[in-house]
Amino acid sequence: MTNEKRRGWWREIFRKRRISISNPETASESWYTHISPVGIGTSAVALVFIVFGILLLLVAYTPLLDMLPGYRTDASKSRETLVRSLIRIDSLERKMNDMLIYNENRILVVDGKTPTMRTVQNDTTARSKQIIPPSQADSLFRQQMENDNAYALNTTQGNTHSSINAVKPLDGIIAERFNAKVGLYGVRIASAPATQVVAIAAGTVTAADWIPDSGNCITIQHDNGMTSVYRRMSSTIAAKGQRVASGEVVGYSSDEEEKDSLFEFELWMSGKPLDPEAYIIF
Repeated sequence: MTNEKRRGWWREIFRKRRISISNPETASESWYTHISPVGIGTSAVALVFIVFGILLLLVAYTPLLDMLPGYRTDASKSRETLVRSLIRIDSLERKMNDMLIYNENRILVVDGKTPTMRTVQNDTTARSKQIIPPSQADSLFRQQMENDNAYALNTTQGNTHSSINAVKPLDGIIAERFNAKVGLYGVRIASAPATQVVAIAAGTVTAADWIPDSGNCITIQHDNGMTSVYRRMSSTIAAKGQRVASGEVVGYSSDEEEKDSLFEFELWMSGKPLDPEAYIIF
């Protein structure tokens, strides 16, 4: 190919052609444009890139590929579903652990013990209990208030069963008596299975929960400042925040007749346990 032919070919691809649309009825030209072969090729390439970009966006941000038969196997879809389910289960487990920790610490506070703080180690499933030591000022204050004086918290002066109009929580026989030294902060009563449990006096239900170590429990705050706790019941019929009258049924004792299922009753005043037999005639 000579130089003259090369220059002629080069000019031809850049030379614009007239493209028109005519009306055959009137023999008039309706539309026309001028474009070269290079312009046609450039337009085609640009159109290809635009279509490719649109498809890429559809694949990235829409479930278009899931609609294509055979693109994803059932195994991969099942695996994603399983991963999402495991994440939900882990979240529920964390919430359940938080609820158990809260209930355990509340029981310790009611029992007059020091609550525990749980710390998470490197392994998220491994937890250790760490006792929060009381401060020196707290120890001195506690020692002062527990001494035998007119302002001691453990004094029973003036707190007899004549100061409150209380009824016994259920019909039965006391199997174990109050002994704070061994950790028994109330009395354990043996009764017939599913015996009615009643409120000893008028008050407001402040807690009605199921606790792993104590079963169904109810706590009632009475008008005179005392708090009564009813543990190891088979069922409860009082709800948190409910106002109950003296002698009103709040639940039923255990259906079992084993020692570990004996009904437990506690009395508290200002965070200190009281001997129920000093206030109630059983």
